[in-house]
Amino acid sequence: MNDVVSFSDFLEALPRGNFLGQGSSAFQISSPQTTFVPPNLEVLDSSNASLITLVSARGSTGKSCLAKQVSARKQVPLWLLNEDMAVSGDALRARLRDYTGEADGLDFLTSSPSSFILIDALDEARMRVSGASWYEYVQTLFAASGESHSLVLFGRERVLEDIWANFPGSSVDWYEISHFDSDQRTKYIDLYVGNAQNKESEIYLDARSTVIRALSGAVEGSQADSFIGYAPVLYAVALLLKKGNLLNIKNSFSPEVGNERRIRVLGDIIEELLRREQKKTEKLARQLGVASSKVYTPVEQVDWLAHYLLGAEPPELSWCPDPLKSEYKNKIHEFIDDHPFRSEGRWANPVFSAYIAAECFDKIEVREKLQSVGLSTGLLFEFIASREDEVMVDEWQFAALHASLLASERHDVEVSVDVSGGEPTAEAESRNDALSLHGELVLWERSGNRNCVGVEILLDKEGTVDLKGPLASLSLTFPGTVTVNPTSESANFGPDCFIRCADLRVTGDSVQISLRPNNPFGSVQDGGASVTFELAGNFLCEAQLAGDPPVESFEILLLESRRIGYPWYPYQKSMELPSVEPNERATRFVKMMMNLLRNHGHKGTPAVFDKKLEGRQSIKGDEFKRVVTALQKKGVVSLDGPMIHLTHEWIPSRFSGKKREGVQTFEDKRDIWMPIIEIIAEAMRR
Repeated sequence: MNDVVSFSDFLEALPRGNFLGQGSSAFQISSPQTTFVPPNLEVLDSSNASLITLVSARGSTGKSCLAKQVSARKQVPLWLLNEDMAVSGDALRARLRDYTGEADGLDFLTSSPSSFILIDALDEARMRVSGASWYEYVQTLFAASGESHSLVLFGRERVLEDIWANFPGSSVDWYEISHFDSDQRTKYIDLYVGNAQNKESEIYLDARSTVIRALSGAVEGSQADSFIGYAPVLYAVALLLKKGNLLNIKNSFSPEVGNERRIRVLGDIIEELLRREQKKTEKLARQLGVASSKVYTPVEQVDWLAHYLLGAEPPELSWCPDPLKSEYKNKIHEFIDDHPFRSEGRWANPVFSAYIAAECFDKIEVREKLQSVGLSTGLLFEFIASREDEVMVDEWQFAALHASLLASERHDVEVSVDVSGGEPTAEAESRNDALSLHGELVLWERSGNRNCVGVEILLDKEGTVDLKGPLASLSLTFPGTVTVNPTSESANFGPDCFIRCADLRVTGDSVQISLRPNNPFGSVQDGGASVTFELAGNFLCEAQLAGDPPVESFEILLLESRRIGYPWYPYQKSMELPSVEPNERATRFVKMMMNLLRNHGHKGTPAVFDKKLEGRQSIKGDEFKRVVTALQKKGVVSLDGPMIHLTHEWIPSRFSGKKREGVQTFEDKRDIWMPIIEIIAEAMRR
C-alpha cells in the first residue's frame, strides 16, 4: 500500500511559489475554487531532491480543479494546454517571456528556487499536435527541470509515464489523486446540496447514508471506496438529494429493496433524476390537455439530450397529437435548456454523458460522438459492461469502449483489449474475406474485481480493420489489412500495443511511440517492446517518426524478403516463422510470458492477462488451456480471474524475453526452464 498524503502536505512538498507576472487566459494564476474539497493524494514515487512533480488521475477525478487550487494557493501560473493552440518547442519560452516581461523568462524561472509553474491538459495537447511538435515541447520541459524544481505536470497516467520514461533525470515525485474518503464524500455532497436541504436534519443524514450504502452494493473495502468516492458519482448523489423528497429517497435505496450492483444503483439515481424532471412538466401537460405520464418521460429526455449534445435524431413524440406537436416543441425547450444534465451546450457531468451515451449506444447517428464521451470517463464502459456480457459493435463503438476503458486507468488498475479475426498468412488470397473480429475488453482492479465485456466487431470494409480509437493496451490479430487514420495530426501507438496482421497502413503527419518507465514503482524491469508490429505483408506509412524511440521499445517484425526504408529500418526485425515443433513453440511461449509479465497494478507478483498471452504467441484455444493448467500444477503460475501470475517461488528465475544489455535472458536461465518447456510440450501433445 502506497503512502497517502493530504492536500496540505502536498502543498508543503512543493516549492514556496509566489511567481507573479502578467497572465493570459491560458497562462495565469487561478482564482480560489469556492466548491473545492481537498482530496488525498497517493504517493507513487518520491525523491529527496525532486526536479519535477507529476500528478495523475483517472478521467474526471478533479485533476483540473486541483491544479487551479494549487495555482491559487501557491500564487503560481497554471498553463492550460487545452486553451493554448501553440504547443511547440518555443511555446514555454514564449509564455514565460510574456508572463515575466523578461527577454529570457525561462532563465528567470529556473534561476529562482521558489518559483514554479503548473501545466494541465497534457493529454489533450498530445492528441492535438503533431508528434514532432510534441517531442520538441517535451524536450523544453526537460530543459526547464534540469537543475531546479520548476514544473508540476498534471495528466493521465499514460502520458505522464511516457514523459517520465524519457526524462533524463531520476529525481521525480509522482502523486495520484485518490478517491474521496468517507469524510470528504459527505463534505462534497453537502457542498453541492447547499442550502436546498437542512443538512443537520435526521432525515437528510439518513437519506445521504442510505444512498451511499446502496452504491456500495456487494462491494467492500477500497474497491467500493474508489467508486463511491469518484467525484462525478458524488455529484449525481448531491443532485438527487438537493431538491428531492428525502423520505422517498431513503425508502427507494434502502437495503430491503435489494443489493444491486453499484453501477445499477447509479443508473437508478439517474433515472430518479429524470423522473423528477418529468414532474416539472405537469402544468404544461394540463395546458395541452394530455396525460402528464406521457409528457417528457425519462426516455424522451434521453432522446432530447442525445439530440442536442450527441447529434442524434429528435424524439418522435408519437404520444403527442399532430396539431399540438409544434406548440409542445416550442414550450418544452425551456425544460431542455435548463436540464440538470447539461450546462449550456455541454454535459454538466461525465456521469450523465456516459449514461445517455450508453442508452443511445446503438444509434448510428451518434457513433462518431461516442469516443469523446469515453475519453472523459470510464463510466461508459461500466454502463455497457453491466448490461451485456457480449455486445455487437462497429468500429466507432469499439473505439468508444476502448477509450472509456483507458479513462479508468490508475496505478492499481490494469486494462487490456484483445481482439482477433484470425491469423495472417503470407498468401494474399486469404486476407480479404474477414467480416468481423471477436475479443474482450477487461478492467482488473488490484482488489481482485474484474469488469469485462466481450465484443464482436463488425467491419465497415471487408478484410480491413480501421482503428479509429486509442492504440494503447491493445492486442490485435487479423488476417487482412489494418489501417490507422488518426483524426489529429499524429498516430500515437502504445504503451503496450501489439498488432499482428498482413498489411499495416498508417496515415497522418507523424507517428509517436509511447513508452513505459523501465522500472515503474519498484517493479521488475519489463522485458518486451512497448509497441510491436508483426506483419506478414507490408508496412505502409508516409508519416514521420517522432522522437527516435529506443530500438528495444519499438519493433517491426517482417519476413526476411521484406525491406523498409528510413526512418523505420532500425526497428525492423525478422519475423519468426510458425514452428510445428512443440519444444520450439514452448520456448517461444515462455519467452513471451516473460515479456508480458508486469508487477504494475497487481498484488505483488508479476502477472499477465490470459487473453493477451494467448493472443501474442502460437499456442491457443484448448492447447493454451492445457499448458496453463500444467504450469499451474507445477507451481510455476497461479490464476486469479483473467490474470496469470508468476508464483513467488519462480520470481528469481524470471528473465527478459528480449536480448537487452545488462538483463538476464533465456540463455542465462536455460537449465532452470528446460524442464518446464518439456512439460509445456507434453501438454501440447495430448
